[in-house]
Amino acid sequence: MATKELTDEERARICQPDQKIEYKKYNHIRLRSSFDHAIRGVIFLLKSEPNARIHAIITILVGAGVYIFGVSRLDAAILFIAVIMVFTIEIINTAVEKIFDVCHPADHVLIRSAKDAMAGAVLISAVIATVVAFLIFLPYVKNAV
Repeated sequence: MATKELTDEERARICQPDQKIEYKKYNHIRLRSSFDHAIRGVIFLLKSEPNARIHAIITILVGAGVYIFGVSRLDAAILFIAVIMVFTIEIINTAVEKIFDVCHPADHVLIRSAKDAMAGAVLISAVIATVVAFLIFLPYVKNAV
């Protein structure tokens, strides 16, 4: 198999070991733009992914449960870390799926396996978050009844 010769543009995009890293100075306009992109990403996630909407509803229910049952701050922090873990993995899963869809639109066994693995990561995190919620809420529910 013949190797392809790189163009000057492709060569310029490859990082060299001794290449100096250029750091950007703080710029409040760029910071605002970063927040705008992040918010747009969350909105895209909620509009395009039904499971993300389910996670959002459950997050609201967890927040309501924390308030109603007077959950301690430590327990509430643990609950919200678990909930955010699910959201974070869902966001990464969506990003990876979209990249695969653009780079290789046709079905491929390795891409399908990678997508399945990411979906499995979301499932595992959701199960763990559910177990954490039951472990934390159960004593509060028993005391309320």
